[in-house]
Amino acid sequence: MKNSNRKESIKMASITLATSVLLLFTLLALQINGVSVYIGAPPVGISHNVISNLLIIVAIASFTHLFKDRVIKAVIIVLAIFFIGIPSLPNLLFEKEYTTFSSPDNQEEFVVVERGYGRLYQLSNLGLYMTYLTDIETDNGYKPFSNGSYKLEWEEPNRLTIQYRFDNISDSLSKDISINYKAK
Repeated sequence: MKNSNRKESIKMASITLATSVLLLFTLLALQINGVSVYIGAPPVGISHNVISNLLIIVAIASFTHLFKDRVIKAVIIVLAIFFIGIPSLPNLLFEKEYTTFSSPDNQEEFVVVERGYGRLYQLSNLGLYMTYLTDIETDNGYKPFSNGSYKLEWEEPNRLTIQYRFDNISDSLSKDISINYKAK
């Protein structure tokens, strides 16, 4: 009876591990193509990084369940903490600021995520993902969007020009970027 339960437990752990790894590779492929899964609108939603970390934790828990030896399990858990903790450190040390805005017809929504540097994303209709559009370069971690130091110019068809302050010293909107976005 005990051997049968162990076999069933290993089978479930293997299925869970395989599913977690498959989902992690799917998230990686999406991220490489500029799509970040984000369930709910920033900043209150569940971010791509949180989803990835949860899948890594599930994969590690499943993987450790395949072993009986406690030393091997402990080594796997320590390595997991290291590989989850190190990439997550910037998220813990630097506060993110989110600035959202919509196109003039309110059909497209955008978000700028600032954390010492900025990134502009276009949000999906359902709020399940956001597509990377461009980086916002600033000096010394200045956050022009959260400080209200920017101006949007909408051009047809589906073109946005953003003027913003590069640093907290200048008084003018000294930088500008133009991007094309997808109409929904």
